[in-house]
Amino acid sequence: MNIIDCPDRESVRRQLQSIGRGDCLRISSLACLADDARGLVSAALALQAAGTELISFAEGIDTAAQGGQFFTVCRAMSELERSARREKQRGGIERARDEGKYRGRKPIEINEELFDGVLALWESGEITAREAMDRLALKPNTFYRRIKERKEQKMKDYKKVEKEIKSEIKEAAKKSRQELDDLRAQVHSEAKEIRKAAEEKLDAHDVEKEIRRERIHAEIERHDELRQIKKDVVEETKELKKLLETEEK
Repeated sequence: MNIIDCPDRESVRRQLQSIGRGDCLRISSLACLADDARGLVSAALALQAAGTELISFAEGIDTAAQGGQFFTVCRAMSELERSARREKQRGGIERARDEGKYRGRKPIEINEELFDGVLALWESGEITAREAMDRLALKPNTFYRRIKERKEQKMKDYKKVEKEIKSEIKEAAKKSRQELDDLRAQVHSEAKEIRKAAEEKLDAHDVEKEIRRERIHAEIERHDELRQIKKDVVEETKELKKLLETEEK
């Protein structure tokens, strides 16, 4: 067991940030923990949650030797105080409701940046759920409800992004199909012109016919290149269609 001596409240406050399971906090009196009963109970329960033992010379407390009876008493006091506070709150709510003044409980304001940091530590296993709740000053119901809300919001964001991606893919496929249709029309038009030009040149003078025949061959080669381009565009369109079908699944 690692025994940590703390002579005053300030040293206790510093040690409470780092102590953990297997440590033992040794103080001169319980006054080093807090100056009132509520603060004392809160500090004691924080020690128990961290798995830390407590020795207080003035009161003769040694939780390791006494089987944690001190912590048990503190937890009972905490439950008693919480029960009394709930009863008092319930009575106040009933009176306010009778007078028409009750508007329901205000939402708990939480530092989102702090919540994200503590949540990351809890999810990675560096701190327990109880430690996370203590750092955020949240009750279990509120803590887990906020986690559920975060998960639901992340799922909504994911679905939104997924929908946007699918929409972009559909638009890209539509644009590609339009470009392919335009290219087909252009190729068909040019091929028709080439045939017409070829027929006109074949009817020309014999001397010029040979020269123009060579030009016709060049035009035909260009037409073959256009056909190859058309083939490549068709293959690309098929690939885009496959990608769209995969995303839709």
